Amino acid sequence: MLSVPSPYAEPKGLYLLEALANGIPCVQPRHGAFPEVLERTGGGLLFEPNDASSLADQLLVLASDRDAARALGRRGAEGVRQHHSVARMADRALEVYASVINGVRS
Repeated sequence: MLSVPSPYAEPKGLYLLEALANGIPCVQPRHGAFPEVLERTGGGLLFEPNDASSLADQLLVLASDRDAARALGRRGAEGVRQHHSVARMADRALEVYASVINGVRS
């Protein structure tokens, strides 16, 4: 598992996507980009920011249930392939460019 208990609201979390893409379940604070990424991919758990007890509880969930951790890892990897692949990012960039050309905000 991966956990980077960042005290600030990380805007992108690329390391999170990299871990998820490799089937690593993640435990991250409930702020910044983490809730959206974990909700979309299904690859991890959230804890309350700056709350060591909440972090420990979520780490214990994964450490004590290897099957659940593996399932999160599989879902995370699939979620990254589905929502964050190079092809998906290119398609989304084209959508944004088209909306700008057409004068529509996305």
